[in-house]
Amino acid sequence: MIPNLRRLTRKFFQVAAIVSLFMPALKAQYLSLEDAVKISMRENLGLLTADARIAAAKVNTGPGAAGMLPSVTAQGSGVFTLDNATQTFLDGRENKIVGGTDLRFNAGVRADWTIYDGKGMYLRRDRLLDEYELTTLARRQEAQELVASVSRAYQELVLQERLVDIIEEDLTYLKDLLELTEAKLKIGSATRLDVLQAKTDFNELTNSRQLALLQYDIIAGGLNRDLNRSSATPFSVDTAFLPLGEVLPYEEWTELALSSNPGIRLAAKEVAIAERDIALAETERRPQIGLTSGVNFGYLRSNSGFLLSNRSYGPFIGVNASFNIFDGNRVDRSIEIAKFSATVAKLGYDQASLSTKNELYLNYQQYEYYVAQARLEQENLALSEENFALADELYRNGYINQFELRQVRLQRLEIERRLAQAEYQQTLAYIGLMELSGQSWL
Repeated sequence: MIPNLRRLTRKFFQVAAIVSLFMPALKAQYLSLEDAVKISMRENLGLLTADARIAAAKVNTGPGAAGMLPSVTAQGSGVFTLDNATQTFLDGRENKIVGGTDLRFNAGVRADWTIYDGKGMYLRRDRLLDEYELTTLARRQEAQELVASVSRAYQELVLQERLVDIIEEDLTYLKDLLELTEAKLKIGSATRLDVLQAKTDFNELTNSRQLALLQYDIIAGGLNRDLNRSSATPFSVDTAFLPLGEVLPYEEWTELALSSNPGIRLAAKEVAIAERDIALAETERRPQIGLTSGVNFGYLRSNSGFLLSNRSYGPFIGVNASFNIFDGNRVDRSIEIAKFSATVAKLGYDQASLSTKNELYLNYQQYEYYVAQARLEQENLALSEENFALADELYRNGYINQFELRQVRLQRLEIERRLAQAEYQQTLAYIGLMELSGQSWL
């Protein structure tokens, strides 16, 4: 019985040890770029605030908000008066009333409708629609900037993964090289210096791997922060950079940017609103015509006047008109200020267009540069791997020393790192091109 218990206990601890080894892997859930973007879009407080602004702007659209519909009001009043009055007539008679009472009651329904205000109501309607579109464009711009930020952070994590893989592959080789060098030392074909150099290279690369993992944790924490979740949440990412689509000529990128860039479209909408404000200010120079209609009911009962009671009711209708002759040049000042605002908005549009085209040009040049660098590094890597395989064989057969092998190994390691960096920068430049042109890269 006891041996069986010991065997079960030993088996339990073995299983527990195996599970503990795999716990980090189980906790680090895979996170794709698409999932990261979805989480950021769902949890970002800035976008939630923008959604609320859009909803508020939408409520404020329509003919009623622009003043195109009539206003209908119901009103009523009632008054009771206690009077002590002395009335003297023209013929000398006097009438004294002590404790006289008056009861007055009025009620009615009134409709007021502006039928012409210099077309201001139509301009206000269009302006409110422009403001709604403006909030929508602002939200789209904020969302695109957020997606680009998350995408760049994600690509940086992919880069760190690539660098760690490169280091771990080299560490595996160095461990084998260290064992080989120690074996050579025992048979006298290597020196103690060779062993120390191999250990130094192994330890140095181990430290580089640790620093790369720490850098990964820092970047992952920043991405978790952007996703509005705990910075300590572990996750794994893709092992390859974002697949790149077709890269158009620079002129076509520029055309796309001028028509689809959220910042440029936002600036263009601000220009349209500013120009509409000028026309809206000019409507105050035109006449205002309104229509009034309704139904009134009045009732009076009194013992202190000439009538005991009076009751009246019936509809009424009227037209009112006004024209601004002079108001201290208020309208002129409003028009002038609106024109200045339009000038500022146009300058903002020009600035946004110029800035976007300049950024687009720089991203395009960077993309072309890193594409060329990646192509050259691919060629260099193929040569360096062939060179390294030959050097490794020569070292194992005793034709070259460890220093010569080390130089070849470090050259290959540096080329692999440069290739990863070039592909990373190429991906960032591509994301920049797509962002500036208002296109989706997912």
